[in-house]
Amino acid sequence: MKWILLIGLLLLLLVMAIFSLPFLIDLTKYQEQYRPAIEQALNRKVTLQDIRLTIWPRIGARMAGFAIQDDPAFRAGPFASLASLDVGVKLMPLLSGKVEVEEITLREPVITVLKNTQGVMNISTLGAQDHKAPEKREPAEKPSDESALKILALLAVDRVGITHGTLTYRDESTPTPTEYAVQNLEFLLRSVRLGQTPTLHVTATVQPYNLPITLTGAAGPLVESLDFKQIDLDLALGTVLLSLKGSAVAGHAHGTLTSPAIHSKDLPLALPLTKPVMITDVFVDVDADYPPKPNVPPLRMATINALRAAIGMGASSIGLTGSLKDGRLALAAASKNINTADLPVAVPLKKPFDIKEVDMKAEVTDQRATLSHVALQIFGGQVTGHAGLKLGHPTPPFDAKLAVKGLQLGQAVDAFATDKALVSGTASADLTLDGAGFAMADLTRALTGTGHLVVKDGTLDGVNLTQEVLNAFKVVGLSAGDAKATAFSTIEGDVAIQQGVVQLQRFLAESHDFQATASGTIGFDQSLNVSAMLNLSEALSRTVAGASAAGRFMASKGRISVPLTITGTTAAPSYRVDLKAVAGKVGEQLKEKVGEFLKRSPATEKLLEQGGGALKNLFGR
Repeated sequence: MKWILLIGLLLLLLVMAIFSLPFLIDLTKYQEQYRPAIEQALNRKVTLQDIRLTIWPRIGARMAGFAIQDDPAFRAGPFASLASLDVGVKLMPLLSGKVEVEEITLREPVITVLKNTQGVMNISTLGAQDHKAPEKREPAEKPSDESALKILALLAVDRVGITHGTLTYRDESTPTPTEYAVQNLEFLLRSVRLGQTPTLHVTATVQPYNLPITLTGAAGPLVESLDFKQIDLDLALGTVLLSLKGSAVAGHAHGTLTSPAIHSKDLPLALPLTKPVMITDVFVDVDADYPPKPNVPPLRMATINALRAAIGMGASSIGLTGSLKDGRLALAAASKNINTADLPVAVPLKKPFDIKEVDMKAEVTDQRATLSHVALQIFGGQVTGHAGLKLGHPTPPFDAKLAVKGLQLGQAVDAFATDKALVSGTASADLTLDGAGFAMADLTRALTGTGHLVVKDGTLDGVNLTQEVLNAFKVVGLSAGDAKATAFSTIEGDVAIQQGVVQLQRFLAESHDFQATASGTIGFDQSLNVSAMLNLSEALSRTVAGASAAGRFMASKGRISVPLTITGTTAAPSYRVDLKAVAGKVGEQLKEKVGEFLKRSPATEKLLEQGGGALKNLFGR
């Protein structure tokens, strides 16, 4: 019985001695040996509260109160700190003289990255030292596979964890300083050993978006070269789910990124959208070399073998496909129907309309973005064309060529104009444009172009040109029908754009009551300055000649020509028959006919002068 009590007492004393070791053995005194080397390597002051042995919950060591001070040029305070670093080892291998790390835990780590007002980051001086001319040394031997294996063996651990971590980034180089933070970081990595496949689980919250993120998955198995033959990761950004599957071997990575749905309101970015956008069925197959080579353009850092997605905007949707190869990004978009009311950007429209059968193809390189093909149906017509934009300029130069067929002009003007449509009909056009920049000032300065326009079977709303002619000749008792519209069968002519002005050249118009030729300008400010000559039909000429003395004088070969000016603005045009020019024309004709009979005697000249005065009294202007 005494032996049993003695053995029990010895065991109790042994247990008490073991549990007293952390209090009896203080490893802090050894920090003076290694802290200078750490400070020199980091170029930072390092503080450490203490280092103790641990027995429970496992045998190991705990380093408490560790902090790396920030560069005083940036701020006073720690750059990085943690409440404690716990390292636990396995008991059974330790009893046989082997050290196998079971767990490493970092508690409450805090890291603060700062960019000052000069745009310099505090991490730029981390590890910086005075650079002296290096001594000539023999070339170092290339590390063998065996040395890489030994390094990985030293890092072998069953569990690596971070609890309650915080990472803060503050940018003071902008007019309004911004700050982002990853808070409540929980990190757990298991099975970091050769031949095993480590698993990863990370959770955190991104501020100021209050966006929860979760990353889970596995990559491995671990080999001497640290290649990953299989990568399987799932990322959740709020309600956005992303899945990455692939591999990274011998400096080459391949992966596929998929997502069932990405909602714009869930992205941690301030997008310039007026309405939400949903991207569904995302699939991206990509290849890339790692680490990336320096000075490589972004479009040449990876190869996208395939890209697919569907972009949803309200009741409208667009199918997107594409690829990126040899620095050339190719994209194609197609849609059966897009209603402008669903567009996620502000469009200055009076009322929405449908864009049907959309088919677009685009290419992007380092220097240029090209819309190589566009075809769509709009306002009952077909629009085709192509355009290009030179990249890397504050006011990017662009060029475009468009062809329009069968477009209902009244619908188009009614959709974009703030007032009632002024013209209707079926329009066709060919237009070539060159310019730079997209602000109105840039377009006014640099936009140039030429084109040909045809409008058939339409009306000019707000004016009846036939009635204007009848009124000008004081023809009473006759009506030209609708006093608020002028019907025409064809308007056709050329346009030229330069310095904020659209020039109308050789415009011809056909109507039941007249033929017209016109030229003039329409300004980007909507100003109008157009001159036209109305050649009245034989029927209307006879009507005017029979009811107006002036018309009888103007009738020539059965038809009367009347000059017309159009001024004002496109929103409020003003039409005026030029009676002064009419009087001059009558005088010329009268003088010509009388001269034929009187052979231009002095008495005749005096008679013609008196006749001119009478004509002025006749027209009253």
